[in-house]
Amino acid sequence: MKLLSPLNVGTMRLKNRIVLSPITTSYANQDQTPSERLMKYLERRSQGGVGLITTELITVDVEHRYLPRTMTLGDDRFIDCHRELVDRVHAHGAKVQPQISHPGPDTVAPLLGDTQSVGPSVAVAPVWGCASRALGVDEIETIAAQYGEAARRSREAGYDGIELHAAHAYNLIGSFLSQYRNKRKDDYAGYSQQGRLKFLLQVLQEIRQRAGGDFPVTLSISGYERNPGGRSIDDTPSIAPQLVAAGVDCFRVSGGVSDLLVSPIVPRTEHGD
Repeated sequence: MKLLSPLNVGTMRLKNRIVLSPITTSYANQDQTPSERLMKYLERRSQGGVGLITTELITVDVEHRYLPRTMTLGDDRFIDCHRELVDRVHAHGAKVQPQISHPGPDTVAPLLGDTQSVGPSVAVAPVWGCASRALGVDEIETIAAQYGEAARRSREAGYDGIELHAAHAYNLIGSFLSQYRNKRKDDYAGYSQQGRLKFLLQVLQEIRQRAGGDFPVTLSISGYERNPGGRSIDDTPSIAPQLVAAGVDCFRVSGGVSDLLVSPIVPRTEHGD
């Protein structure tokens, strides 16, 4: 059976093709470290025979949390606790990778303090109702380096690769990739395909420089955003060769955009196809 046959993702060898996608649990500790409950949860998935586990979203910036109880790789002090998580998953035979992201406009930081959310342009988070501010070019370059450092820490913690969140006009990379949120007029302009791609290509370059060219990278990306102003169905196929050349080893393709009810991403049965 093909499902149970091995698969290579870059330099990562999977024992089978069963992959646990990132699932938000909110099991992390308040200090953004993996809790005992979370590690036991992932251990059980490894014991069940899955070939690859992708963790829930892990941020590249300590200050910009995704949710009140999510993990971060935004500082070297978090490496050791992630190493324990990795070791416990590896003990049962699965590979494991973190999904790393900067939440961008979708962070809960404004609800927890005075930090404003950031994005390519001003955008209002559909769930939290907080407006982001547009990033300056120097800030964009700094955040790209944060992605590279989070990838380096992932490797040092023993993870087998990483997944980048770039889907659904959501979080920071996804927001840059889609005209739905990217209203810039500079080199990162949303109306230009190369402008929309620029930040993601910078991120991939930083990852390769800091984590190594042989460290596997999976990209979570929208195939079709199905929303006025969103990415069309032919956008991902047209940019995929550039992304592969920049270091992407595997694509995980989904669809829709994030809205208040996330209805285009996980539709109810009455929506049909």
